[in-house]
Amino acid sequence: MHRPLALMLVSFLVYLGNALLLQWAVGLDLLRQGAQWVIPWMVFGPAVFYALARSGWSARLKEPSMVMAQGLYCALLTVLVYAFSHHDVRGFILCILPLIIMFGQFTLNGRQFAVFTGCTMAALTAAVLLMRRFDEVPRGLSADLLELVYVALILGTSTSIALIGANIRQKLMASRVELAEALSRVHALATTDALTGLANRRHMQDLLAEEVKRHRRLGHPLCVALLDLDHFKRINDLHGHQGGDEALRHFARKAREALREIDVLARWGGEEFLLMMPATSPEQAMSGLLRLRQCLAEQAHPPGMPDLRITFSAGVALHHLNAAIEHTIDQADKALYQAKAEGRDRVCLAPDATGASAEATPLAPELA
Repeated sequence: MHRPLALMLVSFLVYLGNALLLQWAVGLDLLRQGAQWVIPWMVFGPAVFYALARSGWSARLKEPSMVMAQGLYCALLTVLVYAFSHHDVRGFILCILPLIIMFGQFTLNGRQFAVFTGCTMAALTAAVLLMRRFDEVPRGLSADLLELVYVALILGTSTSIALIGANIRQKLMASRVELAEALSRVHALATTDALTGLANRRHMQDLLAEEVKRHRRLGHPLCVALLDLDHFKRINDLHGHQGGDEALRHFARKAREALREIDVLARWGGEEFLLMMPATSPEQAMSGLLRLRQCLAEQAHPPGMPDLRITFSAGVALHHLNAAIEHTIDQADKALYQAKAEGRDRVCLAPDATGASAEATPLAPELA
C-alpha cells in the first residue's frame, strides 16, 4: 500500500491546487453562481479515500487502492466544474482528464480504462446537453460536437498510452516473479542436498560460521555431531544404489521428526551427516541423539524394505570459545571413529567436551 498511499498524497496536492484555482476563478467571475459548493468536495473526497486506505479498511475491497473509484470521482468533479464554467475557460478544465488516466496506469487494466472513458464521456455529453438548455447564450451544435470529439480523441490517445505503460509494468512484474522463483530454485540447489532434502555441506559451512559468531557474542554452548550410517557399503552391495539412496532418505525423514527446530542436520558427504546443535550442552546433545536413535529404532527399515535395518554411529564435540570450528568438527570425527571401533550403533562424546575421557553410549537393550 505504500505506492497507492503516495499517489493519493500527490493527487491530494493536485486537488488542493485545483481548489485554489477554482476559488480564484470564482473571484474573477469565470464561473457561474453555485460553483463554490464544488470546492469543499475537492478536499473532502480525497481525504476520505486516503483515510480509508490508511486505516486499512480498503484492504477488504477487491481493489484496495481504490484507483477506479478515485478516477471516477475526479472525473465527475471535473465535469461539474466544466458545467459551471463560462465558454472561454471550459477547455482549460478538461485538461485534467488525461492526468487522471496517468494516475490510473499503475493499476487499471484495459477493461477498467474502457469503463472510465465511457463513464467520463457519458457524463460530459450529459453536461453539454444540459448546458445547451440552460445557457443564456448557447453555442452552436457544431462547436459542442467538435469539443466532444476532441475530448474523446484525447481520452482515447491517453488511454492507449497508459495501456502500453500498464502492459510493460505487468510484464516487468511477471519477469520479477519469474526471476524470484528462479533465484529461489537456484538457492535451493545451492543450499540443499537433492537426495535427502537436508542442507548440503557448503550451506552448513555458512551456517556454522554464523552460529560461531552468535556463540562468541552470546556465550551459549554449541555442540557439533558427526553421524555415519552403519555398514552403508553392505547396504549398497545387498540392495543396490537405489536401496542406499532410500536408506539415506529414510534416515533424513526420521531425523526431521526427532530433532528440534533449532538443530540443523546436513549431509556432509556420502553416508555421513553433520548435526549443529545451538544453545545445547553436551548432555543435551547426547540426549537428542539418543532420541534420534530411538525414533530410528522404532522403524529401522524404510517402507517396503523390511530386510533393510538402518542404524548409525555418532561423535559429539563441544565447541570452545577460542577454538576454530574445524577443530571442533575434527574432535567430533575422532569420537565418531571411537564409536565405530567400539561396535557401531552408539554415540561417543569427545574427551574435551567434558574434560574426561571419551564416553560411549550404546543402544539401550530394549531398543536393540
